[in-house]
Amino acid sequence: MKLIINADDFGLSKSISNGIIEGINDGFITSTSIMANMECAEYAIKQAIEHNVNCIGLHINLTVGKPVLKNCNLVDEKGVFLYNKKQIENTKLTYEDAYNEIKAQINLINKYSNGIIKIDHIDTHHHLCENENIKNAIIDIAKEYNIPIRNEFDCDVLKPDILYKNFTIKNVSINSLDEMISKYQKKDIVIELMTHPGYIDNYTRTVTSYLDRNHELKVLKMAKEKKIFDKVVLINFQQL
Repeated sequence: MKLIINADDFGLSKSISNGIIEGINDGFITSTSIMANMECAEYAIKQAIEHNVNCIGLHINLTVGKPVLKNCNLVDEKGVFLYNKKQIENTKLTYEDAYNEIKAQINLINKYSNGIIKIDHIDTHHHLCENENIKNAIIDIAKEYNIPIRNEFDCDVLKPDILYKNFTIKNVSINSLDEMISKYQKKDIVIELMTHPGYIDNYTRTVTSYLDRNHELKVLKMAKEKKIFDKVVLINFQQL
């Protein structure tokens, strides 16, 4: 069994980004994905470059904050993205809307990093692939850049065999990780473990409702210290 430990929401805040960088450098996070349109995304990219972190994907975000490209089909009267299910069920959103915004978010990462950071996979914030137009745009862009995606739907794009979502937010514990590894460790498969680790500061409290991220960071670090991850091969998306 090979395991990708991916930290979502890189760039959502400075404190979340700092925690993720720490986890990657300490070896208990193997991959992350960035919310390119958020205020702290440029900070996150600069920190990644400073700490030689290049295992970064795009956490496609069409539900929080403002779009990179102005587009009235994607936003409310305040100019911010329609939130979560409202965007997924948005009948105005076209394939072109999704494609152009995703490409703009990729280009923004390239701009912030002066071309140093090349995204190595694609996943989504709030499971956007439930929208058919967004899903098709993701597939086409993944093929265009020749990069894998998160295993959230059937398609002929490279992806891990399983997306394991039962740890983060609701079941954050050493036992949860140990049970997952015990279940799959003898199988010749790749699992992506979805996580949301990071530190919490006052700004972070204004941009996310999930505030137990420091606990996820602590549990992942503890699992590393207890050698739970020694039972599997840790990889990132570039090693698929």
